[in-house]
Amino acid sequence: MRKIIIIFLILLPGLELAGIIYFFNLYGWWFLFYLISIAILGWQLIKEEKANALSKLTGLMSKGGNPAEAIMGSAKNFLAGVLFLFPGVITDIFGLLILFQRGRASNTKQEQTYKSRNGKTTAVSYTHLTLPTTPYV
Repeated sequence: MRKIIIIFLILLPGLELAGIIYFFNLYGWWFLFYLISIAILGWQLIKEEKANALSKLTGLMSKGGNPAEAIMGSAKNFLAGVLFLFPGVITDIFGLLILFQRGRASNTKQEQTYKSRNGKTTAVSYTHLTLPTTPYV
């Protein structure tokens, strides 16, 4: 697996350059406009995540949520923004896949499935306890 990743990272700049040449010949200046606009959108995404990461984290923690979920969501958006900064179509596709990847469905309910002794699958759902937002006097 490690060799496949290393080979892909070595071939990625060549594939991106071939894609840029191909799509520029196919679409002309519109493709250059696409590359510039995606880079600007990626930079904007990085700036917004940089500014909002701490407020997301503190807001989620004050509601009793999992801080790892906020950190992973911000890191996912930051990585997608970085991939949008690199010119090319392949990194843009990876950035879109990362950006539109679904997170956890719910923060308050989780479901566990387990097999009982008779072989049937049973689902159990539970909720997390949350702390009150105002202290008791």
